[in-house]
Amino acid sequence: MDQGHQIAERMYEAFNRRDTAAAKEIFADSFYSHPLKTSGWECVQRAWQRMWDQHPALKVTLKDLVADDQRVATRTEMGGFVDGSTATMLEMFTFDGDRITELWGLSAKPQASS
Repeated sequence: MDQGHQIAERMYEAFNRRDTAAAKEIFADSFYSHPLKTSGWECVQRAWQRMWDQHPALKVTLKDLVADDQRVATRTEMGGFVDGSTATMLEMFTFDGDRITELWGLSAKPQASS
């Protein structure tokens, strides 16, 4: 498994474990989130915590992953929203060594589960 795959898996596993401390090891100090328009690994901690506070059962399932030596693109499904809905996320990030340096993302509007 290449570096990009490992980093993506570490990120989603940390999210699912509610491990905000792992953000410091996964995201670079200079990390920039385009969707949040914020920088630093601390912004990830705050964003994750806000999501869990609103949706305590929230989990991410990795569906697809494509990587090269500098970028990773993923398609994930988020489940566990308080209203029973799910959402599809498309994310792309760059990395340097074993840290994510930049992230872009889009999320489909959650649909109520049937």
